This record gives sequence, structure tokens and C-alpha cells, in this order.
Amino acid sequence: MKPLSELTREDLAPLKLLCFDCDGVVVTEGTKISESEGRLVVETKVIESRLVQKLNQLKSKYLLAFSSGRSLLYLTRMFEPLLYDKVIFQAENGLFFLKEGELAQLEKLTLEQLELLKKIKHRIRALGKSNSDILGFEPKQFLVTVHCKKELEIIPQIVKEEAGGQDLYCLWSGEAYDINFAHLNKGRGLEKLCQKLGIGQNEVMAIGNDPNDREMIEWAGIGVTSNKETMGAADYYTLNKQELGGEELVDKLLELI
Repeated sequence: MKPLSELTREDLAPLKLLCFDCDGVVVTEGTKISESEGRLVVETKVIESRLVQKLNQLKSKYLLAFSSGRSLLYLTRMFEPLLYDKVIFQAENGLFFLKEGELAQLEKLTLEQLELLKKIKHRIRALGKSNSDILGFEPKQFLVTVHCKKELEIIPQIVKEEAGGQDLYCLWSGEAYDINFAHLNKGRGLEKLCQKLGIGQNEVMAIGNDPNDREMIEWAGIGVTSNKETMGAADYYTLNKQELGGEELVDKLLELI
């Protein structure tokens, strides 16, 4: 793995698509959520105008994608100034995408899979009635995301107990657990999206910082991380760990092109 300063103009020659993780990469981290009977409050961050201007410059040369565990409605609010030309949003860790008015689901879940996720969610919600460290669920279609004040051993334990031998992930982001089937990850979502677009693996650069970005960074022709301590498979790393490393990458790209 090399510092981003060693990225060259020649490295960029094949690229057609730039894929960015969102929270902690191009939008400041931090989500406040509270859920009670019949009431859900979510406070979210949005992209800064200075970064919007820089990304609009990159759109003249590349197709941009933003991949997140967030829902599509959430993403369109976070990135409203960038909608919609030459910008793709991948939601719920790659399961859905939105491109220029087209909304698609990249893979179908079976009724059995949906029932399993619902059962896990109901168990955690019931636990939350007596555990104040469980703050509530982010509204999403299929991905189960439960916000907590801190890591709780009981959450992965419930997932393991209910999995019944099926391969599920339960990833802690620092503020929430993402729970879904292991094959429904950002890497697979990015791969299937590129197949649909006719874009090759070597024509893609991806940047992320959290465990749910690993497969995406590993699949991309050029992988970049803003958290090299936990993302060893990347080709390059930024210096601004958890401080909008995506903006550092954007600045470097604009410098080179």
C-alpha cells in the first residue's frame, strides 16, 4: 500500500468510474437517531458545498458513484446538490442503485431471507425496550441497521443464534450495526453495477474507510482507503483518516487531470 501522493497520471488513464463511500469519506460522520413507539427522529449530515464544486469538476471526466449502507432516500437528501447527471447512488451496501431517473435492485431476496432479517430485527427491537444503549433502527428496505451508544456483544450474538448456519454479516461502524447476508456487500454491488454499465474492473477506482467497504476496495482496479489500519488490501491510503479522506482524493485527482 502506497501513500496517495504516489498516485500518477498514468494510473488514472484507464479510469471511467470513481466510487466513493459516504460517511467519513465525503460527508462528515455522525448520525443522531432516536426511536420510540410511533416516532422516529434522524439527524443527518449533508455534503459541503466546497466539495460539491470539486466533484462537479470531476464529472466532466468521470462517472461518479456513491456507495453507502444508507437508504436511497437518505442519500438523495445528503447529496441533493449533485443530483442527477453523471452520478449514481448505491444504497444499502450495494443492493439498490439510482442512475439518471432509473431505480433498480441488483439482487432479489427470497421470502425466507426476508423473514430471517425481520426476525432478527424484532428480537433486537424487543431488547431495546429494556436496554437504553439501543437507540433505534435507521429506516431501510432490507438492510437492518441498528444504532447503539456503544458496541454490544448481544447484537452479534442474536444474529449468530438466528442465522441457522446461513452466512450473515454484523458489522459495527462506530455508531451502528449493519446486518445482512454476506454476499450482499458493496463489492458485489459495484461489480454488478459495472456489468450493467459495461465498465471493466480496471476502469474503476473506489475509496472507503469502514469494514463494509472492504469488498468494494478489493474489487476495484484501484482501491483507496482513508483508514489504512483496518483496510490493508487497498492500493493507496490518504492521510486524513476519518476526516473526509475522499476530499483528499478528489484534490489529488483534480491536480493530476
